[in-house]
Amino acid sequence: MSLARRVRAASFALAWLLVPCALPAPAGGQAAVPAMPVDRPASGQALLDAMPKDVLEQLMHERMVVLKTDASQKDLVQALVLFSQPPERVWELLIQRERQKEYRPELTDVQVVSRTEDGMVEEQHLRIAFLSVGYRLEERMDPATHTLTWHLDPSFESPLQHVSGYWELHALDGGRTVARFGTRVNVSSAVPGFLQNGITRKNVPETLDNTRQWIDSEGRWRP
Repeated sequence: MSLARRVRAASFALAWLLVPCALPAPAGGQAAVPAMPVDRPASGQALLDAMPKDVLEQLMHERMVVLKTDASQKDLVQALVLFSQPPERVWELLIQRERQKEYRPELTDVQVVSRTEDGMVEEQHLRIAFLSVGYRLEERMDPATHTLTWHLDPSFESPLQHVSGYWELHALDGGRTVARFGTRVNVSSAVPGFLQNGITRKNVPETLDNTRQWIDSEGRWRP
């Protein structure tokens, strides 16, 4: 793989980590798991009804849309994704975290380090040109609300200073699912500038679309 393609793949990886209501890390440490939005919709249709017409049209046409955020929160990304599978099936596939390499080719290794009743610790590794980047995420899963949240494991040394985000699934008519996704990442100043510059909103759509195609294909699709 060429250097340019490796950098691009790495950008997708970190963009994936990049979500609504993620809170900034306090000085000297990792922020707590971000609180879920207070405006959780009553249903998937209620979520869609609250969207502007142009956003809704793009979602229906492209099956994914990155939402506008406040200019003061440049490291915050929010998006909606439309799955053709019902929430129960999307959830079953989404929480199979050890299978992420099937649709995220930038990852060189994914391991579940430990599990609890409501979550897990996941370790990911990716190679960016001549660099190897590793980090651990503490994840919490709420099957009752089909909500997955994550934040950076502060006990594991990493060039990432802050990572937090979530998936939130809502049912739609016709056995479909609309999902809210978002993430926020702060990278250490020790990371080369070319990598920091690659972590932008333009990388998020392809990362999310890979996830959508993999889930809609029952885990058979490959990028």
